[in-house]
Amino acid sequence: MGNISQNSVLRKYLQHLMLNSFRCPFADHYAKKLTVGAAITLFVEAQLQQRRTLSDIVLNLETNAELQDITGLTTIHESTLNRKLDTIPLAYLEWLFAELVQELKMRKAKAKGIKHLGTLAPVDSTSLSLPKILGDWAFYQNKTKGVKIHTRLLSLEAGCHFPDEIVLSTIGVSDQQAVKYLVVPGEITYIFDRGYVHYGNFREWSEGTVLFVARIRAKTKYTVLTEHPVSGSSHMTRDAYVEILDKNSGQTFCVRLVQFQDKHGKIYEVITNRQDLSAKDISEIYRCRWQIELFFKWIKQHLATVTFHNHHPHAVWVQCYIGIITALLCQLIHLEVQPTLSVWSMLRKMRYYAMKDWDVFVEALNREPTRRSKGRQKIPRPAETPVQTKEKRATVKIILE
Repeated sequence: MGNISQNSVLRKYLQHLMLNSFRCPFADHYAKKLTVGAAITLFVEAQLQQRRTLSDIVLNLETNAELQDITGLTTIHESTLNRKLDTIPLAYLEWLFAELVQELKMRKAKAKGIKHLGTLAPVDSTSLSLPKILGDWAFYQNKTKGVKIHTRLLSLEAGCHFPDEIVLSTIGVSDQQAVKYLVVPGEITYIFDRGYVHYGNFREWSEGTVLFVARIRAKTKYTVLTEHPVSGSSHMTRDAYVEILDKNSGQTFCVRLVQFQDKHGKIYEVITNRQDLSAKDISEIYRCRWQIELFFKWIKQHLATVTFHNHHPHAVWVQCYIGIITALLCQLIHLEVQPTLSVWSMLRKMRYYAMKDWDVFVEALNREPTRRSKGRQKIPRPAETPVQTKEKRATVKIILE
């Protein structure tokens, strides 16, 4: 153990979890080896390295002296890891998540938002499927079984996007039901897709202090009160002040409607209560909603979030939280190092440098490329229409004897 580095990339990554010798007084009362702190450390490291099975986690622990030094374990059985997922307190994971979010906000305390648009918060959800039998507790319809991660993504500035609030549910819970846990009054502008169309919410937010930009359905009926001119040379097609009826309450409310089209000619209609920006700015805000789709794609492709080791309800919630916490840790390391690389490129290098010294890893991230040439450049040529010719060939007949 004497040659184990005390300043490795893995230690630097895991120290943000503050799990050194952590022992939960309730969940670890009868635990002899695997404590809550050691279990979370093993599962976060597995997410980081995309270890898909409990066998991979166990084998890595048995052959990794540094991980043994960090967790205080030399070996553990797969069934013990599986059972531990049923006992890790969700309250502690929620606290860890909140602490990491607070740390990220402190490091970006001087952030002024996305350009002049201010701080934005796209809201959406992603679904994770469960097996047919083991996931029956999360049944929805048409044999669909799974869970949802409802997420509020905080966009403090360009290149800095991270979830600052999540709500876990079964797949049968609609986005409209979960949104009330994600929206709070303030100076943040929330961005919603059509899955969040709820005119009662829009009426309440437009009359209160919740700023929002939301896409509405094509069949939405509204009465135009005032039209504002738009530039004919831009992608904007309409900027108006409209009145919409909330059929559930029978009350009407007034909002600003902005209509624009993308480069393919597809029409988008969004409503907002922000009057301080131009119509083009409103369309730019809605385009920022794509950041949350990229975040969901990132955690599914680059972490092991979509793989569940234990399919009991409590264990599934625990594994969802561990996946999001791992993503927050990656974002925190990225802010600390501040490389020119993306978070994904940094994570890819981190996997190979996990047991190296931290200084070696930082030097590798900031190393200048040795090759400056752009390589051979292709010269565009006009497309030629291929001549369709019927080639007469003999039939190939092969028999393996």
